[in-house]
Order: sequence, then structure tokens, then C-alpha cells
Amino acid sequence: MNFLIIGGDERLVCLAKMLVDAGHGVRCFALEKAKLPGGAKMSKTVESADCVVLPLPAEGRISGTLNAPFAEKTHDLSEILSKLAPGTLVCGGKISPKLRETAKHLRLRDVMTRPEFTLGNANVTAEGAVSLLTENLSSTIFDTNVLVVGYGRIGRLLAHKLKGLDAKTTVMSKNVESRALAEGMGLHAMKPTDTALYAAFDAVINTAPAAVIPTLEGFKKSCLMLELASAPGIDKADAERMGLRYLAAPGLPGRYAPESAARLVFNAVMSIIREEGHE
Repeated sequence: MNFLIIGGDERLVCLAKMLVDAGHGVRCFALEKAKLPGGAKMSKTVESADCVVLPLPAEGRISGTLNAPFAEKTHDLSEILSKLAPGTLVCGGKISPKLRETAKHLRLRDVMTRPEFTLGNANVTAEGAVSLLTENLSSTIFDTNVLVVGYGRIGRLLAHKLKGLDAKTTVMSKNVESRALAEGMGLHAMKPTDTALYAAFDAVINTAPAAVIPTLEGFKKSCLMLELASAPGIDKADAERMGLRYLAAPGLPGRYAPESAARLVFNAVMSIIREEGHE
């Protein structure tokens, strides 16, 4: 098959190599600054392909733009998709309703909704978060008070990895069932409104794509604020105004373990291709 990889981070560079090694033809667009593997060719224009792979997420920090850290310039994603032939299979991450509306002529498939991707990606993210925590704390994780905000896939895996390293791990959730589940698994749990407990934490890791923490008042100055989710999450301006250490880690799987993350993308894309009857 012929693939066109458009934009993306180190994950898609590793994906290009996997596709080439599997015997597929690979062309890349908006990856000018990346070191492409042998066999993958750079394309200066958006060309036709049997399958197009977009970044995860597809859009950059500015809505409507291509997520392309290795590109030489900013690209409008809708404009790129408009150049693809009708019916082209396009796989990417976090495909917004607006993007689907502007690309009705394509078969858009969201990799990040696939079970074979989401579970593995959550595990890589959780492991990467532990690594970041180790790098940015002045003490060991052992006996450190860590607050994990959110108890979804990533929050759950992360909390249990921290507990396994003997961190004093607490889960913050608005959801009563999530708090009960966390406690049932041997973790501490608290409501967002339990502000009297804030001063105890050495690190806060947000996994929830929502403003769960009502205020940053009460956390000690040395507390590390690690943001894994997208906005609103932890307010960066508020954290910095209060003198808290703030660290954003978007696209952590691509930074921490790009090859492992790329393998998840590869498997998900191949599953989609089989379902679409391209093999």
C-alpha cells in the first residue's frame, strides 16, 4: 500500500520506518525538519495515497492548524484535506466535529478512539509521567505525597504505578464512584473541595481534561504541577502567579517512548485498513 504521512511528532517518524519495513510505500509531507528513515520520501505537495495518516492530535495548539512540529511553516488542516481525493482513507487523532464537517469527502477514522490504541497509550503516558516526576523532584518518589487528578484510564494506571513505587498517592475526583473505587484499590481519595488537604502534596499530576481543582490556593510553593491533559486542566497563569512549579507535558507518549507509541498507531491503522477492506 501507499501511505502519506502528514505532519506529526517523533511517533509518526517512527511509524514511517515501521511502514517501510513492512514493505509499504511511504511519502511524508510537513516533516521537513525530521530525520526520515531510509525508504521514506519527502513530498512538497499533498499527494494521493491509499491511506493518509494525520498526527495525534491532528490539530495543533491553534485550532484548524496542522499539528506539525517538524514542519517549516504553519499549515491549514482543512486546506490540506481538501486536496485529497474523495473517498481517501484518513487516520488521525482527536478528529473534531468541525474537521469532519469540512472533510465529508473523506473517510476519516479516529485512531485515538480505538481500544487497541487507547489502553496502550494510557500505559505509555502513565509511565512517562512517572519518569518526568523522577526527573523533576528533588527527592525520591518513595514516601512522596502525590495527588493524581482524575481517575480515568491514565489516572488509574498512573496512581497504581505510583503506589507500586511507595509514593503516598491520593486521587482527586468529582465522581463518588471513582473515589470509592480508588479507595477500594488501596489508594487515598479526596473531593476537589477538600482544600485543607492541599498543603500536604509535593506534586500534583492532572490527567483530567477539565478544571477539577477549584483553586491553587493552599498548595506549597515547592509543589510541582504536572499537566498531562489538554486545557482547561491546571491553569498555567495561576500556577506561575502563585510561584508554583508548572510543567506541561502534551504528547507525552511521543516524547517519552516514540517507538512504543508508534507501534500502537501502526497496529490501530492496520486494524482500520483491514476493516475497510484494503487488504
